[in-house]
Amino acid sequence: MADTHVSAGMMGAEGFGSDTREKGSGNYSGRMSSSFSSAKEQFGSVFNNRIPKDRRQILEIGDEKMKLKEMRKVIEEMMGGEDLSDLFPTVVKNVACKSVELKKLVYQFVVRYAEQLPDIALLSISSFQKGLKDPNQLIRASALRVLSSIRVEVIVPIVEIAINQAAVDMSPYVRKCAAHAIPKLFAISPESHGPLIDVIEKLLHDRTSLVLGSVVMAFEEICPERFDLIHKHYRKLCNTLIDIDEWGQVVVLNMLTRYARANFRDPNLSVDGAGEDSNDPDAFYGTTKEEDEDDDDDDED
Repeated sequence: MADTHVSAGMMGAEGFGSDTREKGSGNYSGRMSSSFSSAKEQFGSVFNNRIPKDRRQILEIGDEKMKLKEMRKVIEEMMGGEDLSDLFPTVVKNVACKSVELKKLVYQFVVRYAEQLPDIALLSISSFQKGLKDPNQLIRASALRVLSSIRVEVIVPIVEIAINQAAVDMSPYVRKCAAHAIPKLFAISPESHGPLIDVIEKLLHDRTSLVLGSVVMAFEEICPERFDLIHKHYRKLCNTLIDIDEWGQVVVLNMLTRYARANFRDPNLSVDGAGEDSNDPDAFYGTTKEEDEDDDDDDED
């Protein structure tokens, strides 16, 4: 009988303890779940705050994939005619990025607005100088285009050195950009006229049609009367004319026409006319004003 009471009491104690533990574990698990959910919400809010939400945040703290995607949108809008100059301070910070694709887009944007915002572009001039030695020819060319687009006299010596280096670059595209940079530097610093003529003379020895069209453009703007630079390259320019791009062909044809008028005699002139003035434009064309007037009268009849 006593054993029965003891066993019943023990069972009751065990039951009481088990109920208490079950209730306690339930409360503990409830507290843990609520704490975990609150912590999740807290850390989730912090994580969400770190996710860039607008364009500036993406270009500043986003990873390279996000930046590349956003820069493509920026370039597309820029090519569409939208003014995105307010993004220049944010974009220019990415000139030192490791991604080549992203760097190309950044340089393209910086070239577009560097002339309008030279003071901000100067903040990254060391990165542009490093870009001149980049293994990628497009980066080297873009870096030179950016430097020549910053219209500030302070960096004239830097741009002059960059043009001289690019004029002997292995890539024809970089040499082409060097020729395009010559008139820009001359507009900032007319005192550089002499050294720039030396660069033009050096580039005229190039045999690539991609370069020749651009260097003749520079020649026409810097020293259009220096035909002594053209003497050795006249035949080469005539033979290469067909391979030069359309815009370059127009410039080269105009220059060759002026050169011919200044240096060649009209082959239709007789021996008796050898004493005529070779600089006379009428002698070059082989007609006189009287003959032109007679032709006009015949047309009217």
